[in-house]
Amino acid sequence: MVRTLMNVLETSFNNSISPVSPSSIGLILILTAVFGSIWILKSHSKTLTAIYVLGISLIIISTGSFPWNVLSDTPLGMIQLPFRYLSYASMFLSVILGLSVNDLYESETFDTTFQRGMVPVLTICIFMLFYVGFHHDSLNALKNSQSQFLKNTNTFNQLPDRTFVNNSNYDYLLNYPVKYGELDYYPKKARRSTGVASYNETNLSIINNIAVVGRKKIHVSPLCESNKMTYKLHTRKQAEVDLPALRYKGSYAELNGKRTTLINSSRGTIKVRAKKGINTITVGYSPSKSYYAGIIISVMTWISLLVLAFYRKGVFKINHE
Repeated sequence: MVRTLMNVLETSFNNSISPVSPSSIGLILILTAVFGSIWILKSHSKTLTAIYVLGISLIIISTGSFPWNVLSDTPLGMIQLPFRYLSYASMFLSVILGLSVNDLYESETFDTTFQRGMVPVLTICIFMLFYVGFHHDSLNALKNSQSQFLKNTNTFNQLPDRTFVNNSNYDYLLNYPVKYGELDYYPKKARRSTGVASYNETNLSIINNIAVVGRKKIHVSPLCESNKMTYKLHTRKQAEVDLPALRYKGSYAELNGKRTTLINSSRGTIKVRAKKGINTITVGYSPSKSYYAGIIISVMTWISLLVLAFYRKGVFKINHE
């Protein structure tokens, strides 16, 4: 799903977006990308120049103008959906747009109270005009297409490209498989295919919630909670239970409230040894220590940036006497 540079420019100037593969940053930001260099040259700021160059570079990287095909056999080849870089391009270009509007506001061009008051009003009106126009066109395009309200299904049907959902049929979405990329994050054992988009007996059994108790296949309905799922099974004797829950590094299982050892499964799922009788099996995922370390570093970084910003504004004054 790599878009061409001309496609990104065209959809951006049209202020439109593709529902399948977003490839637009909108009219205002694409104009910022085109004419922002004029303001950047006048500002003589290395920081703003770097921000502007990053924004332009990310637009190019998100398209086919960047040699993604050459990098397919490298670690960078694992990067999916390059159009996601447009989000970062929008962020950097928004900084340029905001600062340029602020400079215009503080310039001598608007030297009266009335003129200064009209600048934010006009800015909001312009943004609202583009916002309403975009959503109006998108809604009309959806209504004019041959779309229908989503219907319930008990079979393995693909979700239609265009369909309507509301409060009465929203839950029907759960009966359809994920349209794109569901198998991309499956372990190799669970995927059992050279093509990540291919469904087979192994991964379909996981998707359809089929557990294997001994050699018997049964359908189970887990109780889903935050970061964990709970299964209730009745076994006539001690048996190995292969649950339709993918196993990753950090996955765990609790048998009747106590942690239990995981057994290797041929389909890349969580497998435990259950006791005779009713078994309550809870499976979940525990993040690694690096995850929590990353959160701490992130919080400390934001606090440091806030303190630095207040210090530069003179909120915190240090007496050197």
